[in-house]
Amino acid sequence: MDDLAKGGEGETQESGPLEVRPDCYMVGYRNPAALLQCNTYLRSFQGAGGAVHVCVDPGSRRDYPEVERHICELVGDVGEIHSFTLNHQDPDVSGNAPLLCDANPNISGVMSEEVWRLVQHLDVRPKRLHFANTERSKWMTVGDRFRWQVVPTPFCHFRGATAFYDPELRTLFSGDLFGGFNRLGLVRLEAQEDDWLGVAQFHQIYMPSREALRYAVRQIRALDPPVEVIAPQHGFVITGDLVPLFLDRMDSLPVGLELFTGQLDQSCLDRYREILQRVLEVADEVMGAEDVRRRLSDSEPRDNLPRFVSVRGETVRLEQQGYTAMALVFARLARGEPPEFANRLRDTMLQACAQAEVPVPPIGLGVAEGVAMDRVGSDGIRME
Repeated sequence: MDDLAKGGEGETQESGPLEVRPDCYMVGYRNPAALLQCNTYLRSFQGAGGAVHVCVDPGSRRDYPEVERHICELVGDVGEIHSFTLNHQDPDVSGNAPLLCDANPNISGVMSEEVWRLVQHLDVRPKRLHFANTERSKWMTVGDRFRWQVVPTPFCHFRGATAFYDPELRTLFSGDLFGGFNRLGLVRLEAQEDDWLGVAQFHQIYMPSREALRYAVRQIRALDPPVEVIAPQHGFVITGDLVPLFLDRMDSLPVGLELFTGQLDQSCLDRYREILQRVLEVADEVMGAEDVRRRLSDSEPRDNLPRFVSVRGETVRLEQQGYTAMALVFARLARGEPPEFANRLRDTMLQACAQAEVPVPPIGLGVAEGVAMDRVGSDGIRME
């Protein structure tokens, strides 16, 4: 089923429908030019009354041609999709839901009330709407005999976010929870241990609190039979020994509110200073020390970097708020540089933060090709 094409960084890029488990495929677009993949899944149930096809998190509108092609390869036509589920209402999750409704006027939608309250404004109109509400029932029946368990994951990252557990395949469709950034050109299906760096960064940007993550982890650990596969809406599918490993790491990951405490910043400052030196070594090698110091000492960008980092001759010193400062340092050094250098700088910082066991600053490069940043254009707008 897989189409294979040779990609950057020595990786093999996977496209086409990718088998996650029997009768379960990832049908999203594996975009080698994106740091954030949108994972859409198709689960087919074979019953006495015929096959029932469920689309999990239909995905981004911009990816629809690829999603449609992959679904058609598997079931013949998008109109054969009987139901879709939504973890939450964001456009990268729900953008294709109206198109599925158009393709099959009899389609059903499954989501929480909180999600429906917002997603209906995208003109999503399923014939039948089923609310995923564990106060009424924690189970949903698919086809004539298959059951999925509704797993509430509130505030990960939306109040009404809901994961769905397929106990037959022992696969959890987790939405943004356990999603992550990938390196450019790296679009394989399954996660490896070093992909945790992208997972941690994604959660530290988008998740509101560690307690929300801990609640979700408790719900997942309580599932019976135990989860063997976590299929998130971004990044890679988590399998094997990585499932308990990533659950353990998620349980202790500081995110959101925890990243704004003065105590955390002060306790991590020395480690961020070490990380700054590693980043400078890479930047000096590529750009030259003189150019690096000039960029970091420039007072023109209105990013407040001088509040956090001092430059005296060849000495660059991190003075305070390492989490915030390192994001600003990265932005200054990467601005206008080739993607290869920015990716190397980013990987250096990710690896250093993981080794130092400190939160990863928001250094994702999630801007589409062709989008101009911080320029005055024909619209007359400049972000200050």
